[in-house]
Amino acid sequence: MSADLSSGDLARATGNTVRTIRFYEEEGLLRPAEISDGGHRRYTEDELERLRLITDLRELGLALGEIRTLLELRSGCVTAAEFAIRFQQVLAGHLEQAQRRLERMRRVKKELLDALASIQERLSSEGAEQCPCAVAEAARAPRIVKVLARQEGCCKHPEHHHAHDAAADGTARPLGAGDARDARDAHVPLPGLAVAAHPQHDDPAADPLLRPAAKRGADL
Repeated sequence: MSADLSSGDLARATGNTVRTIRFYEEEGLLRPAEISDGGHRRYTEDELERLRLITDLRELGLALGEIRTLLELRSGCVTAAEFAIRFQQVLAGHLEQAQRRLERMRRVKKELLDALASIQERLSSEGAEQCPCAVAEAARAPRIVKVLARQEGCCKHPEHHHAHDAAADGTARPLGAGDARDARDAHVPLPGLAVAAHPQHDDPAADPLLRPAAKRGADL
């Protein structure tokens, strides 16, 4: 078989780079059929098929060591029966791994399609001008949308709406003197909290309990 394929030919035929092909050679997975005096590598169709197999196995997630084991499967086999037994033993586990990977890829593909549909629906509705966090919090938003659209510290993130929502639906707890005392003890400047706790005092500073909190609020 003539060796009339260059490294570039193999790269174009398999979607690899020449550098990747060199790497596979260094790892002992691929060997050129000929190397000229000038260092030019030439390959046959057999090397091309071997490289295609290596590429496919890499796509399935096999490590280089596992691929090397597969490529050396023939080594030491005297009869076809020996090769068949070894082939079945080694390939069985890889088939299960490939099946799990395919199932995962199908799930991811479905999620990506659902995400695209979700984004298009949001853009075609009145929510196009909303914060991206609104996309993440939309009903039935796919996982990838929730993860990518959220941003920590965003003013529209739901974590920053808990207090507002509680006040809007009437579930907020009425403030009392204990809240002002807690704020004072923790050295938290909450003058608004102090006024709400004791509305009977027009001047918070007139109340001995609230005077420290009012003073700290005035210093802000």
